[in-house]
Amino acid sequence: MISAFLSAFVFAYSTLVPVINPFSGAMFFTTMTRDVPDRDKGYVCRQIAIFCLIIMLVCLFAGHFILSFFGISVGALRVAGGCVLFAAGWTAMNAPAHDGSEENGRSTRSYSRIQLKSMAFYPFTLPLTTGPGCIAVTVALGTSLPYDIPNIAGTVAAIIATMATIWVCYRYSDRISKAVGTAGADALARIMAFILICLGVSVFWQGFSELWKTL
Repeated sequence: MISAFLSAFVFAYSTLVPVINPFSGAMFFTTMTRDVPDRDKGYVCRQIAIFCLIIMLVCLFAGHFILSFFGISVGALRVAGGCVLFAAGWTAMNAPAHDGSEENGRSTRSYSRIQLKSMAFYPFTLPLTTGPGCIAVTVALGTSLPYDIPNIAGTVAAIIATMATIWVCYRYSDRISKAVGTAGADALARIMAFILICLGVSVFWQGFSELWKTL
């Protein structure tokens, strides 16, 4: 029983983390929250972790039925996710330059809890973190999972561990910006935004290729 639990945990965790890639996601998080105070960033990180946990659990146990009910294929999911990633990257790339005037802990903008929660869900949770790849993999885990207690418990534990990894990466991502300085952080932000645009094109093309084969 313990062996089955550990096997399911290792398999699910090692599958989810590379697909989600919270380490690169943390860089995008830093890029797109440069005007958000540190206290509010902590709140956003907690909300992202909670949203990711809910989405992955729903996809694990009911994802296949939801996609089938609405007639949504993985290819269509990738096309939509790619478009949203492209739009988020384009917005971040054309954002005003950070001039370093907020380094004493003050922000030029203040956000309500509703705005922060909305920001946490879109674009950080969907489609940046739990995007089409994560949803497809989690649905695949749910459809191929032997429905016994050790395997279910191991997979759920892996999802919780993945959520914890996402929170740690996002919460402490700003330390990289502090290490490289204001000018370096701004340059890094533009590079990450461009990579996000490229990632959106890549995800879109994968989905388009899948849909094209069905024509």
